[in-house]
Amino acid sequence: MGLAGDQGASESIFDLDYASWQIRATLVAAGFAFYLGVFVVCHQLSSSLNATYHSLVAKEKVFWNLAATRAVFGVQSTAAGLWTLLVDPVLTADKVHAQQSWSWFHVATATGFFLFENAALHLSNALFRTFDPFLVLHHLFAFLGFLGLAVNLQAGHYLAMTTLLLEASTPFTCVSWMLLKEMR
Repeated sequence: MGLAGDQGASESIFDLDYASWQIRATLVAAGFAFYLGVFVVCHQLSSSLNATYHSLVAKEKVFWNLAATRAVFGVQSTAAGLWTLLVDPVLTADKVHAQQSWSWFHVATATGFFLFENAALHLSNALFRTFDPFLVLHHLFAFLGFLGLAVNLQAGHYLAMTTLLLEASTPFTCVSWMLLKEMR
């Protein structure tokens, strides 16, 4: 891959020096902040524009906003996964060690998303006094897997990027759930 440290000025967000802990940590935080922002904007828009949203109980409102947030992440994940499978020759050629600047960006922001998901899950569990150990385990493994990639400069990104394709159905299931609530 060649980490972008010795090149001139960055031309895009993908041309950062991903060998820098500060860059990676900043992108993880930016991923967290972006998806938290999507959650908050969804709440604001739904509160002001959607009558069904007002009729939902608090737990369903949180799930509604999380569904919209997950749908946005699903679009990002699907794009990254399809790019890996269909376009990027570097990751496909060396599935074990290859890295790309664009895949570093997605690893870091996906780590931020999974951190957001864990925070939302635990806050929601505490607030609504629920606990699903399998969901907690699922979210923990997703976060730890991507966190491991974010801190390991030697790990290849092919498997992680193609694994993000598991999120391809997420936008559809989330929108489907929202439409079911809308039609009741």
